[in-house]
Amino acid sequence: MKIWQLISLLFLLNSEVLESSDYAYPLENGFRQMGVFQPQTYGIKNNFEFSIHPLLFLIKPNIRLKKFHREINGFGLASRYSFDYPTPILKYIQRDGIGGFLADDPDISEIPSLFVFQSELLVTKKLSNYSLTGKLGVSICPGCDLDSRHLIDYDLVYHRMAIYHYGLGANFGLDWDYVYLEKLLLKADMDIFFLPQEKMFLEHKLLLSYELNNKYTLTVGYKYSYGYYRFNEGKGLWNLFPLMDLSWRWRK
Repeated sequence: MKIWQLISLLFLLNSEVLESSDYAYPLENGFRQMGVFQPQTYGIKNNFEFSIHPLLFLIKPNIRLKKFHREINGFGLASRYSFDYPTPILKYIQRDGIGGFLADDPDISEIPSLFVFQSELLVTKKLSNYSLTGKLGVSICPGCDLDSRHLIDYDLVYHRMAIYHYGLGANFGLDWDYVYLEKLLLKADMDIFFLPQEKMFLEHKLLLSYELNNKYTLTVGYKYSYGYYRFNEGKGLWNLFPLMDLSWRWRK
C-alpha cells in the first residue's frame, strides 16, 4: 500500500490517527480549532470540549466530548467520550477500482451496522514550560462480529479496525508537550493498544509545531508503529511515516 493510499484510508477511518492530541485541559469557552488531519474542536461552557469532523461526518458519523472535572494536587483530571459509526465508510471502500480497499466478495458476509463507544480518563500535570499527560481508555463495539477477512492487515489500520471484529479493546498512552520557544512547541507521545487474542500494538510520534501567526500553526514530524500482523507470519514489524499538518485557531 502506497503512503498516499494509507493516509487517505487513515483519514477516512480516523482522522485523529495522524495528529491526535491528548490533554486534560479543554479549550477556553468560545475558542475553535481545526486542522487538515484534525477534527473541529469547540471550547464550550462549564469546562466542556466538543469535537467533530464536519467533512467526515456525512460518511462516518463521529462525536467526541471531553469534560474537565477539577485539579487535584496540581493534576488536571478529565474524562473523554466518543462515538463512531463506521459502517457507511466501510461499505464505501468495499468495491473494486479507485477508492476500493475491501474486496466485494460474495462469499464474505455483508458489513453490519457497527457502533463504537470509547471512554477515556486523562490526567495532566502542567509545569513551567512543559506538561505530561497520561491516558487510559476502553472501547466497546456492542454486538460487533465483523468477518476478519474485512480487516485491512496494515500498520496503523489493523488494530483500529479489529475492534469491529472483537468488540472490545483498550488503550494506554503518555504525552509530553514542551514549549521550546514562544512560537515553537515540541510534542512526543507513546500509545499502546490491547485487543483480545492479539499481542499489543505500539505507536509513537514526535512533532514540531511552529506558530506562523496568531491563527495558523504548521506541524511536521513522524509516526512510528510496531505490531504483529497476519501478513508478517507472527514476526513483529515496525514502520515509520512522515507527518505534516496545518491547523488554525480562532475565537467565535
